[in-house]
Amino acid sequence: MAKSAQILAHATILCALAAVITGARLTSANALEGLDIALWKNLHRGLSTIAAAGGIAVAFLVTGKLRVWLLSSVLLAALPGGMLEAKAVPQVAGVLHAVAASLLVSVTAVAALQSGRDGSESIAPVIDEGSPSLAALAKAAWISLLVQTLLGALYRHQIVGLVPHVGGAMVVIGIIMYAGIAAFSMPHAPAAVKRPAMTLLILTGLQMLLGLAAYLYRLEVREQATGHAAMLIFTVIHVAVGALTTACSALMGIQISRYVRPAVVAV
Repeated sequence: MAKSAQILAHATILCALAAVITGARLTSANALEGLDIALWKNLHRGLSTIAAAGGIAVAFLVTGKLRVWLLSSVLLAALPGGMLEAKAVPQVAGVLHAVAASLLVSVTAVAALQSGRDGSESIAPVIDEGSPSLAALAKAAWISLLVQTLLGALYRHQIVGLVPHVGGAMVVIGIIMYAGIAAFSMPHAPAAVKRPAMTLLILTGLQMLLGLAAYLYRLEVREQATGHAAMLIFTVIHVAVGALTTACSALMGIQISRYVRPAVVAV
């Protein structure tokens, strides 16, 4: 059963990421004139439906809070998706849909990790004597990345300007650097903690460069009416890597909760 859940969770992650990509392509293309979006709309609709069905199926193969998280994330993605289909407050629905999709990728990634456990881990937990704790830092990183996803969606849907998204990015980068370096440099931390920490740091650096490229090409489109294809490509990749970064921070948090224990303060 665990193996089936893991395979299904990985397939759902791929479909959810593909839905994120096609959704970002649709949103970015809507800002440009003369582009045919019918194919991308149908692809997005189909991939979103498959990802939702996969998330529900995985939910019934796992137990506890993870099941609740999976079902909730599917519901949170489906409701604004239905609002978009009905053309009800499309900008707000689009923003909520984007954040929920990133949440679904994160929760499904956690389900895949948890389903892969075989119960044979024998690594002694590492004592965390730092302040703030690694668990708190990991939680802050994940929440801040979801907030940054929200700010990015607000910008792409032309609800707010660029400044909140850029300002948020500076704060998020600081939080991730703090959390990632603290986890990676912790003495005696197992590879299961260090791997997602290093991956998170790498993805964050890549995400920053992609965001800069997307903005520069957006300026070119606005000022010179050229660079449309490059702007679409970099924007879509920026959104996709953002979802992966958020998922990686969730995985780091799960591994920290598994292998790291807070120090006991003497009274």
